[in-house]
Amino acid sequence: MLPSSIYWIGGSACAGKSTLAGMYAEKYGLQLYACDEHFDQHLQRITAERQPALSRISGLTMNEVFLTREVQEQLDTYIECFQEDFSFVLDDLACMGEEAVVVEGNQLLPALVAPLLRHTDRAIWVIPTEQFQLEHYSKRTWIQGILQRTEEPEHAFCNWMKRDALFAEKVKQEALRLKLPLMEVDGSTSLQENFERIERCFSS
Repeated sequence: MLPSSIYWIGGSACAGKSTLAGMYAEKYGLQLYACDEHFDQHLQRITAERQPALSRISGLTMNEVFLTREVQEQLDTYIECFQEDFSFVLDDLACMGEEAVVVEGNQLLPALVAPLLRHTDRAIWVIPTEQFQLEHYSKRTWIQGILQRTEEPEHAFCNWMKRDALFAEKVKQEALRLKLPLMEVDGSTSLQENFERIERCFSS
């Protein structure tokens, strides 16, 4: 059984989801579940039959992840992995008890979360503009370790950014189609202003 109240913060990478979710959980004394922190544990439980996309991606080199496959194929696999991982996320949440929880992550695709919503004001999708994503991804030093494991780091980075921009647009369009709350981040508002917008969304 899932917790009595779940506050879902989905979207795409580099929009501030993790920071905003942490701020909300801390301010209101809620549990916090960050999907990425549990991903490696989930990979230990996959089977080729039940999670074919996760099984495929777990065996790829960084060259194969970002360089040698077409961007559209990268995107398709990326989405399939999130769809498969979402069932593990729900399993984890069902073990957290009844206390309210804030859940954040790319795995929270609008079409997956929508059927679980008791109230549309308990979910929001945070999407970066392409320029904002590119600017802030470039500042993340940890990605260099990944890119250096490819034969062409610059080309791999370009593919990575194209994939994530396409993913962000897909999530945006899906949220709009389902009439779910959406916040686009372009750098024109501060982190505090973005947080206050989430507060208004969750309290409306």
